[in-house]
Amino acid sequence: MNKFLSPIFLGIVALTLLAISCNKSDDIPIYDATEQYKTDSVLLKNYVDNKFPDAQYDTETGIWYEMLATGTGSYNYKIVDTLNAKHLKFSPTVKYVGKLLNGNIFDQTEAGKTSTFNIRTNTGYQYPFDSTIIPAWTFAFAPKRIGDMKLGGLTEKGLQQGSKIHIMVPSRWAHGSLAMGKIPANSPLDFVIEVVDIK
Repeated sequence: MNKFLSPIFLGIVALTLLAISCNKSDDIPIYDATEQYKTDSVLLKNYVDNKFPDAQYDTETGIWYEMLATGTGSYNYKIVDTLNAKHLKFSPTVKYVGKLLNGNIFDQTEAGKTSTFNIRTNTGYQYPFDSTIIPAWTFAFAPKRIGDMKLGGLTEKGLQQGSKIHIMVPSRWAHGSLAMGKIPANSPLDFVIEVVDIK
């Protein structure tokens, strides 16, 4: 009798443990990009209403922005064909500050210094994610379109030398559900970017 009950008892224990482990995995939150975007949109709307009431809203991206200076440059953004892929390619020299919505600075250029980036963004299937910068910066720099190609930039000509822009962006255009250094997962971000030069 004990030999017969032992496998049945072990089977019941195994099924119970399996059910418990399934219930535990159900408790783990599943990342939902659409729901996170809705949450970010509410956070950003409140943030803008309280601190930056003159900011404009871009309906296509959900980015809030203020043009603090339009700049006097005349840089023409171009699409470059590289290894059968079309890239938006440019090299800006900037001063910038990146903050969380609670005001904590997570990154900035050193006082009196600038940073230069070589930016390359694939304009194909993964646009604007297949890039050397976060999508928020692609939308900030890029013009609305180049020829027939729609890039979804915030301004008609893109940022120029002397431009200064303030952008407040949903986490989907930043680091999404990934924590990065001082930036927690699912964080909307606030940037001020000043373009010193662009080539």
